Amino acid sequence: VMCNAIAGTAIISSAKVMMGDIFGGIFPLLVTNSFTAMYVASLSIINSGRRLGWAVASDYMGRKNTYFLFATAIPICASIPYLTAWASAEASTIPLALFFGGTLISFSFYGGLFSVLPAYIADVFGQKHVGAIHGRLLTAWSCAALVGPTLLTRLRKESYESAVRDLVNRVDAMEFQKTFGAPVTQLEQLVEAKTVTINRLLEISPVGTLDPTPFLYNSTMYACSGILGVALLCNALI
Repeated sequence: VMCNAIAGTAIISSAKVMMGDIFGGIFPLLVTNSFTAMYVASLSIINSGRRLGWAVASDYMGRKNTYFLFATAIPICASIPYLTAWASAEASTIPLALFFGGTLISFSFYGGLFSVLPAYIADVFGQKHVGAIHGRLLTAWSCAALVGPTLLTRLRKESYESAVRDLVNRVDAMEFQKTFGAPVTQLEQLVEAKTVTINRLLEISPVGTLDPTPFLYNSTMYACSGILGVALLCNALI
């Protein structure tokens, strides 16, 4: 339960920022504030609607098989770095559409996770103590609500700092000091103070330097895929 929920909470906690960071620079006229707000609203709607939809589907598919189906979020998360690279290379809206649809599908699993859970508990442990067991399992969701956003924030920060260091290596040291009023040796403090940002570094980087912003969530998506893989294994062992 916790592993499945981590991926869902990680996405919804920063969905608007992710959409803007990954596709905002590639499609500035399309991915506007209104578009990203609509995207977040769509995630909320799909989360609510699929609570009923997956519960009904599990009556026909079986609870365990439904949880196995939720594992298709693994290739969805793992494919996001590829979609990002595709969009950056060709400026095609197809990766954007696939990202939009894929994250909606994977997030519907987050809603379905809890709607199917009580019936799954009853199938495994019987009806007598469903309430007590369900209450204890919900503590896993509470942990996921903390771990998911924290994981995303930590991994994004590491990716951001790595991208900044890579850009600094491409920039002339004298130009860096002229622009930011401090030498490269003070990079860590300048980044912490938000004096040095990716956008400002791109302004003084050599022509043709690729904007690393769309790739800041690659490590997060791979981590989510791995965590969902653990959930798949746990389900298989039940």
